[in-house]
Amino acid sequence: MAYCETADQRSMRLYPSLKRLDLFGLRRASSDGRTIVAERAHPDHPGFRWRWRIHIDKTRLPWISVRRNQYRESLFWRYRWASRHCKGRDVLDVPCGMGWGTALLRGCRTLVGVDISDEAITEARERYGRRAEFIVGDMSRLEFGGAAFDTVVCLEGIEHVPLETGRAFMSESARVLRQDGVLLLSSPCSRDTNHSGNPYHVEEYSFDEIRALIRPFYDIDGVIQRDVGNLLVYYIHATRKQ
Repeated sequence: MAYCETADQRSMRLYPSLKRLDLFGLRRASSDGRTIVAERAHPDHPGFRWRWRIHIDKTRLPWISVRRNQYRESLFWRYRWASRHCKGRDVLDVPCGMGWGTALLRGCRTLVGVDISDEAITEARERYGRRAEFIVGDMSRLEFGGAAFDTVVCLEGIEHVPLETGRAFMSESARVLRQDGVLLLSSPCSRDTNHSGNPYHVEEYSFDEIRALIRPFYDIDGVIQRDVGNLLVYYIHATRKQ
């Protein structure tokens, strides 16, 4: 009988460091007490795969159907949206996780991904190191000089950190942006309750709350609202205040 490896087995064979990552486990703390975001998207995780099914019916030829994955499609949508505002620009993506989303940003002049997890950055460099530079860093204390980037991207990241870290990130992102620099940010919240119940979401902001977080540093130019599962997700384009 021929051996056919599963997608998970293939992932572990090609990327052995995945064995060390508790990608969708409990949130952990680094050695100095900082929070590490554990919910990390990567293309081999079952939660982001399409579902294929082979149908066998005696009355006709077998056929294959596919069930699309709304979370995978949402991820691709948001990075296509961000890419429209990154062409020819120096771009910072934070937190970048394992680099899947960062690698989907197209047309950047330069592209840097930052994440607080050493292990996630190791994985990002292994998978996508030819497409971007990946650096270990803290989003509340960005280790770049002022006016270093044209665009800062923060997609599905702000909800994973405490409010104090979110406030510090807003200040830091504005500091590293050039004049007329752009922040591209997405933030999910529950449609029906105060919190979606996702254990990885430390803060889920209503639109008024996320707007209040952004406004001291940015002028909001546009907002898109989309439904993703039981969440409302706000996609915000904002320009750095002068």
